Amino acid sequence: MDRRDLRDREFGEFVDARALVMRRTAFLLCGDWHRAEDIVQTALIKLYVAWSRVRKDSLDAYARKIVVRAAIDETRRGFFQRERSVDAVPDRAAPEVHEADPDLRQALDALPPGQRAVVVLRYWEDLSITETARILGRTEGTVKSQAAKGLAALRELLVDEPESNIRRDTVIRAGRTKLARRRTAVAGALVFALVAGLGSVIWMARPQLTSSSNSGGSATSGTIDRSSQLSFVLRQANVVPSGVVLQNPPGAQALQFVREDGRYSASALLVDAGGTSALTVRVYRDPAAVLPDCRPGDGTDCRIEEVDGIKVRSSIARREDGAFAHDVRALRPDGTYVEVSSVNVGAFLPDAPSTPDWSAARSRQEPLLNRAALIKIATLPGLTL
Repeated sequence: MDRRDLRDREFGEFVDARALVMRRTAFLLCGDWHRAEDIVQTALIKLYVAWSRVRKDSLDAYARKIVVRAAIDETRRGFFQRERSVDAVPDRAAPEVHEADPDLRQALDALPPGQRAVVVLRYWEDLSITETARILGRTEGTVKSQAAKGLAALRELLVDEPESNIRRDTVIRAGRTKLARRRTAVAGALVFALVAGLGSVIWMARPQLTSSSNSGGSATSGTIDRSSQLSFVLRQANVVPSGVVLQNPPGAQALQFVREDGRYSASALLVDAGGTSALTVRVYRDPAAVLPDCRPGDGTDCRIEEVDGIKVRSSIARREDGAFAHDVRALRPDGTYVEVSSVNVGAFLPDAPSTPDWSAARSRQEPLLNRAALIKIATLPGLTL
């Protein structure tokens, strides 16, 4: 048996033994069986790719961690998540949830995402305060506080759930594809580095041009730094109103774009006499990206319009305690997708400085930048890839 077959057999045995438990945890975190399957599928693909690097005595801990992170990431997308319509209805019907579960489901759904994650890890996964804090990247005091608040809403644990539909062969195929892409990318990077190094050697070996020959030539441009260009466009646009103090989010520079997984993200904390507001801007290309339609339940909060030849969708995401966010998405003719949000919550996630902490308490009456200001940002000339 070769190495790949051995890995697939070991991984398949792990999926058979742990997929259902992982799916229950994911369900408690997100409150929906279909999303729970997607979360576990995503987590298992990541685990497959990292299988050779994970210690076999820590597989459960590693799997639990990536399920929780995947579920939190799913929740974080909130007002950034793209929706796509499909031509065909899925051939598998939605699983039915046991009638005894709605109270628990509703109680979990009522909790903020961060608090829900603490409750699930502490009392479903039976982790210690220290382990929970390490997985979520929070202090032990925060974990204790959120666990106490979460327990007030929960009185029983999940008992029944539909049969798992996770296909280990599908996960393995997807993992192999992702692994092959990663290896191709690494090989491509090595080739590029070799070519670039060879080019540098050849350039340095060339005789120096005389000043007379330089006088008739034109200067060549240096390497394009797209992050700096996008940051320059955003800063020059004066998107921050007068009287507002611009502060850095944790671990990042205010309104400075950084590249994350092929996307460029910038964020900032905006502070005035009314409180603190979080601003996030994301720019990326996605050939399959479409603007989601406004659904009947969105009411007048959702609008789709065209601004300077750019299709724009604006909406509002609300929370029961008064926290809400203006969300604007713009799809440019060249395929650039821009997402901008302004939230009346003055905190970012500690491990994701470009993502507002939607579980934090609101820090002002309303977001500092309104719908019109965000549309202006989303349609800025030059904010494109």
